[in-house]
Amino acid sequence: MKILPPAIASSKLNYLLQIQKKAAFLPPLSVGEVVEAKILETPRYGKALILLKNHSVMANSELVLRKGETVAVRVTQLHPKVILHIVQNKMSQNFRLMDYLNFYRSNPKALFEFFIEGIDRFSLKNLGELATHLGKKDIKNIQSVLKSLIFSNETLQKPLFLREYAHKFGFLMGKGLGETSKRKSGKTMTVGNAPENLKELLIKMSDRLQSLKETRHLPSAEKLAGFIRSSLKTIDSHQVINYMFQEYEGKYMFQIPLLFPEKFGLAEIFVKFRDQESQGKDRQGEKSVLFLLNMDALGDMVVEAKIKTKKIGCVLKCENEIVCDFIRPFLKDLGDKLTALGYEIDYLKCVTEKDNLKIKSEHREFQNLFSLEGVDILA
Repeated sequence: MKILPPAIASSKLNYLLQIQKKAAFLPPLSVGEVVEAKILETPRYGKALILLKNHSVMANSELVLRKGETVAVRVTQLHPKVILHIVQNKMSQNFRLMDYLNFYRSNPKALFEFFIEGIDRFSLKNLGELATHLGKKDIKNIQSVLKSLIFSNETLQKPLFLREYAHKFGFLMGKGLGETSKRKSGKTMTVGNAPENLKELLIKMSDRLQSLKETRHLPSAEKLAGFIRSSLKTIDSHQVINYMFQEYEGKYMFQIPLLFPEKFGLAEIFVKFRDQESQGKDRQGEKSVLFLLNMDALGDMVVEAKIKTKKIGCVLKCENEIVCDFIRPFLKDLGDKLTALGYEIDYLKCVTEKDNLKIKSEHREFQNLFSLEGVDILA
């Protein structure tokens, strides 16, 4: 499975700088010209002071910029304002990766909240008149895909749930930062006969809402459009995270909602593939899977699994002995199901770790990707 950086669909992210011609004296520029822009001051309130052909110019900025950085931009418009599009290079991609990493760090549970709110938002009953304008079939498709991405009694029967999750969510949809993948004439296109995923369906719905807002005054349309914009950025941020994980650490991270009888829980699943060059022959091909579970009645649990070919070892770690006593009778059933899938059981046990210091340390290891030092590796 190869996760690519997301194709950025929002037109606002397709330019680097906008300059009001009356705001400053501009050097001579021509459409199509590529020039260097140096960031003179750390941008604040959506504005940045740049050096353009030895002239200091104040410009509006939609991207995360750093003081002292120099970026290449192409002049694409001169009237009524100057628009400089970013030239697609490694540096420009770094800015966008940082933007999405910062977005994730500001609300790491945004994806979970999207699931909870999305089920309600895309209800035909709650959409009312708006559902007729947007297409009831597409609304039902979004509802269906959302439900298929939630781990429940129904999806529990699917042995390839995690692989289908990556496909259906839209993690595998992308070409490169700044490219509007699968679009033509403002419409989202599906490649070949591949089924639409959640990301594609949301982009299509966003396009339809934009057209609707231009022809009708429906306050509910703007509210739904805002929710979809935020949702797409949430999906893209997780796509960026997984792209960086796999590129630099051979890891993946998935947040999956768990449906319980009375409420939702959350499973954070981390998958790591061993580096064959740095590990001995006995550990080559080994995969480590870390489950951080927020359960309804059992509380927080950690599951550590190590898989090599068809041999598996698994440890369930609980906060207290009462929970362990409840789980242990079910281990045989779990072992039988794994055996039925063709796995040889190396070990399968449930233990108590009140502090889970070791697990927290391992989890922190994944979070290093989101530190400033982790981002600097791309520069």
